[in-house]
Amino acid sequence: MFVTPLRPPPLYGHALLRNWVAPDYPKDALKQWLGGTVKLRLVIDKKGNVVSSRVLDATDPRFVKAAQDAVKEWTFSPALSASMPVACSMDTSAVFSPEEATRHRSYGSTIPPEAELPVLAPTIEATLASAPDIDYPDVLYDRRLSGRAHYICTVLANGRVANPRIIAASNVDFVVPALNAIANLRYNPRMQGDEPIEAEVEGDLKFDLTMGSTSGALAVNGITAPDGSSPTAAVEPRTVVDPIYPYALLQKGEKGSAAVAFTVGTNGSPTEIHVIAASEPEFGVALAAAVAMSTFSPPAVKGHSAPVPLVRRADFAPAASGADSGKEDPVARLWAALQAGQVGNGTGLDARLTPRYQVAPRYPDVLRLGDRPAGQAVVEFIVDRDGRARLPQVFTCSDPAFGWAAATAVSQWVFDPPRRDGRSADVRARVPFEFKAPKD
Repeated sequence: MFVTPLRPPPLYGHALLRNWVAPDYPKDALKQWLGGTVKLRLVIDKKGNVVSSRVLDATDPRFVKAAQDAVKEWTFSPALSASMPVACSMDTSAVFSPEEATRHRSYGSTIPPEAELPVLAPTIEATLASAPDIDYPDVLYDRRLSGRAHYICTVLANGRVANPRIIAASNVDFVVPALNAIANLRYNPRMQGDEPIEAEVEGDLKFDLTMGSTSGALAVNGITAPDGSSPTAAVEPRTVVDPIYPYALLQKGEKGSAAVAFTVGTNGSPTEIHVIAASEPEFGVALAAAVAMSTFSPPAVKGHSAPVPLVRRADFAPAASGADSGKEDPVARLWAALQAGQVGNGTGLDARLTPRYQVAPRYPDVLRLGDRPAGQAVVEFIVDRDGRARLPQVFTCSDPAFGWAAATAVSQWVFDPPRRDGRSADVRARVPFEFKAPKD
C-alpha cells in the first residue's frame, strides 16, 4: 500500500500580526546583561488569537516564560483559505537584547521595525498509521485476478477518513471490500506546524491471493490465443470488465454464449475488437463492449514489446435463486424484487445517491472506423442495497453502440448503499451520457 498527498487548498493569506506585546525581560538576566532568543511555534485560531505556543529552541530557559506570556497577548488577522478564516500555525522568535530592552517597551502594541515577524510553520503531509487486513473477495477467488484498487479520500484532522472514492479497480468486485477497508484506515493527519488540518490523499490497496495463485488468470477468465491455447506473448489482465447480461434476453431467461477476438496493443489496450461467434447478436455486442473497457499489461515476446491477438469467450446464464443454489445471488434477489414491484425510485431516500466508483464509457471502436459521430445514450439501472449498479438497460440512444458502451460503464459503478427510513433499499436510477467525437 502507498499513500500520496494531493495538493491541498492554498492559504490565500497567512495570519498577519496586528498587535504586538514585548516580553518582560527577566530581571536576573538583564542584571547580568544577558541576551538570548526563544523560538516558538504558535497556533492561531480563525479569530486571530494565539491559542498555544510551543518552544522549539531557547538559548536560556529563563527567557521561555516571558516569551510565552508575551505571545499570548499578540493578536492577528486570521489566515484565509478559499476566502474563509482558518486556523494556522506560525513560527516566531522572541529576541532578548539588553541594549534594546527599554526601547522595545516604549513601542507598546506597535511592532518594532527590527522585529522578526512570524512566518508560516512548515507542513508535514499525512501518513498512513494503520491499516486493516484485506480479504480477497470469495466471488473472485477462482478467477485468480490480481486485486488492486486506487483510491482518494479526505483525511480529517483527527486522522480518520471521510469521503472515500475509488478511481481505478482491476474488477468492480474489489470496490466494495476496498471501500470497507478504507473506512478503517487511520492516518497521522497533515500538520501545518502544530495545527492538524484536513487533506486529500490517494493510495493503493492490494488484494492478495493468500491461498492461490494469479498464474493462469487469462484462461480462467475465458481469454486465450485465437486457437484456444495459451498466448505465446507475456501478457496479464490488469482490469477485467465483465459483460452485462442483455436485459431483454435476461427477461426471457435465455441462455447463450459469445466469443470476441481482439488485439492487445503495446500499451495494453484492446484494439481491432470484433465478434466471431454469438448464440444471439446481443451476447456478442455485450462481450465486445466489456472487452473494450478491459486493460492488460503491455505484451512482450522474448522480452520485446509486441501486440498479441487474443480471444475472449463468455457464457450467459440467469443466476440461480437462493432455493436452487443454497445461497442468495444478488442479481437473482434483485430480479425477484423487481418483478414483485419492490424497487422504487430515489424519492424519499435518507440521502442522495452518492457515487464512490464511476468509470466513463469508452467511445465505441466500431464508430471510430467511420465518420466518428457525436452521440448520446440514456441508461436506466438499479442501485442495490449494497450500492452496486445492476441490471443496466438502454433507455434511449442515438446509436446502439453508444448504448452498449454506456450500459457497460454503468455496470461498474458503486454508490453508498441506499437507505429509506433507515432500512436498506433498492433504487431505480437513470443517467444520460454524451459522447464526443474522438480526435485521435
